[in-house]
Amino acid sequence: MVTAFVVAALLLWSLVCIWVARHQGFFLAAIARVRETRVAVTVRSWAVRHLGGSATRVAQWLSVDVTAVLGLMSGIVVVALLAAGFTELLDDVLEGEIDSYVDRPVSQWVAGHREAGLTAVLKVLTHVADPVSLVVITVIVSTWVCWRIRSWLPAVLGLSGLLGVGVVLVVAKWMVGRSRPPSWTAVIVEDGFSFPSGHATGGVAVAVLLAWMAGWVIRGWTARVALWASASAAAGMVGFSRVYLGVHYVSDVVAGAFLGAAWAIGVIVVGAWWESRRRSAQPAPAPG
Repeated sequence: MVTAFVVAALLLWSLVCIWVARHQGFFLAAIARVRETRVAVTVRSWAVRHLGGSATRVAQWLSVDVTAVLGLMSGIVVVALLAAGFTELLDDVLEGEIDSYVDRPVSQWVAGHREAGLTAVLKVLTHVADPVSLVVITVIVSTWVCWRIRSWLPAVLGLSGLLGVGVVLVVAKWMVGRSRPPSWTAVIVEDGFSFPSGHATGGVAVAVLLAWMAGWVIRGWTARVALWASASAAAGMVGFSRVYLGVHYVSDVVAGAFLGAAWAIGVIVVGAWWESRRRSAQPAPAPG
């Protein structure tokens, strides 16, 4: 039954992504319609009246244009929301609420419904987000993007993202000190603390960051949809494997996904600011 659920979920995700890839015009038209709604017009008017001067000053301070500032602010808001989600889960774990209502029941149910074929596949798949694997993947993709765009920025961002999220993860695990699920529910042996999941944190962080960087080289709506669909599916399956194999609770994986995404988007915000600043500093082409 679990195998059928996984196959159905992947099939549904594939169909959704195929539909998205084939309907670029639908999304562009939807965005245009949203921009013209009364709510959007009101929000823009309010932002111009109350934030226009501040945005301009921030743009001057950061050496970018106002449009870039608004994009950076949007990224910061997303990071804040993800951090809030992580904090909420952390509170639930420390208070023990989610443990009895979600984590232990799911862990025990999965332990009693494993299937040999799926277990064998996930035992291999889970190693995609091992520390060594993530380093190798990051080096390969970053080097490729560096070579294609003739810039060292992808290498700097990849290294910062990987090392930074590793430090944050170690600190978070040490501060929480949560034990892993009981050994009788696990089919592989893992050491260390449980919260948050290192594989989920690193997998999501690397997937988001590298998909964004690869988007500098990979052009076209369909190709980019396929890129993000593959990256998110891989990260999702790694997270699922940690619960299925009995080495993490659900809250460990979800919190890790929040943490990894927050860190990756934070790095992306810095990278976008740096790139916008570099472009703003370039002299305008001579007329004629």
